[in-house]
Amino acid sequence: MGEVFQLQEPLTEGGVRSVNFFNGRLLTGGDLGREQTARREVDARLGLAVGDGVAFGLEVTDGGLTSDSRLPTVKVAAGLAINRLGQTLRLTQAAQVALARGGGALASGDCLFGDCAPVLGGTYVAGAGVYILTLAPAEARAGSAPTNGLDPDNVRCNTDVVVSGVQLRLLAVPPSLLPGLSAAAPDYRNALAYRAFGTGMATDWTADLLGAPPRADDLTDAMRRFGLGDADVPLALLAFTRATDLTFIDAWSVRRPLAAADPGGLATLAGARRVAVGQAMFRQFQEHIADLTGSGGGLGAATAAGLFGHLPAAGIIPAPRPTPGQSPVPTFFQGLTVSGPRYLNAAEAEALIRESLVRPPITVGDGAFVQLYRVAETDMAIDQAPASPSRPAPFMIFASGHLPYRADARFDLFRWDYAHYALRP
Repeated sequence: MGEVFQLQEPLTEGGVRSVNFFNGRLLTGGDLGREQTARREVDARLGLAVGDGVAFGLEVTDGGLTSDSRLPTVKVAAGLAINRLGQTLRLTQAAQVALARGGGALASGDCLFGDCAPVLGGTYVAGAGVYILTLAPAEARAGSAPTNGLDPDNVRCNTDVVVSGVQLRLLAVPPSLLPGLSAAAPDYRNALAYRAFGTGMATDWTADLLGAPPRADDLTDAMRRFGLGDADVPLALLAFTRATDLTFIDAWSVRRPLAAADPGGLATLAGARRVAVGQAMFRQFQEHIADLTGSGGGLGAATAAGLFGHLPAAGIIPAPRPTPGQSPVPTFFQGLTVSGPRYLNAAEAEALIRESLVRPPITVGDGAFVQLYRVAETDMAIDQAPASPSRPAPFMIFASGHLPYRADARFDLFRWDYAHYALRP
């Protein structure tokens, strides 16, 4: 048994060591450096308490080619993230970044008054393949300040300020981490995303609940052997067919909202990390759908069976009202086992999506049951003013059969064409 402490006895092991300032003390750069280190340690502990991920902003979009048409670029919106070390990473304004390394490595953000060590390098020039774009800390030095000459070995001036900033890094995903995936497959983007979400999201994960390890983001965790460090915050997956051909940007396959690491065991059932990954799965699907619809606003002949191996437990697709004689089931769901669409009221829609965040995804090819819904208030507004420019856009909600049915009849709520019906008499 270790040392036994008394009540109210200070436990100083691992505590923050701040410099004691007093009148008459001779201060050196080392003293000030230790004080800065202590302040950063306090800040990092707050970051560790919140968890790692993206707090807001930092959306990644295609920026086109550089002016000489040689290098692809991406635009990264302003935002804030926290890495696994508890460091806050703030991009104060949007940045357009060429996907090639043009200068020397910036410091990691740990140097202060000491020597600076660069973040471990990765692949900086994009070519065919899959890459992870990350945000990491960096430091730069600016200005000069005179020295007092107490140390004869010192030069007469030194750096005035150290600016803590960020850098964007591009890391190649080795093909060995993507076995069985083909870039030519129609569902490649979806398959990449669910490789990143990890096996902890599978329906049968709870079968060995007492012996299961903590859930993990399988792809990014594997990338820690290939240059991804605890200082990095993943922002997006980028897929290239050639050095200048950016096929797609998929942010939410690797991007996560702020959440503490999964605790594993029974605690994972109430942990925030599972909800964060559920949010990522939902938003990844919605961004994929938005890319498929484009400016036209419709999915055309796109089908879930053709483009998606997995679907989130609930999602939303654009779905025009069917014309007389037309099937009420959109083309997107051809080949799936579906029921509906049935009407639910608007008050149930958000609750359905939120509950879905902790449900396993739908595996498209195994005959999983999918329930379809329309929102009564939305269709009523469209029918009452079909030519109005302010009418809402029509949509449909789908939900896994593992979710409770949401369209049970409600007394005197909706009638006739918008009525709710019980799933069973």
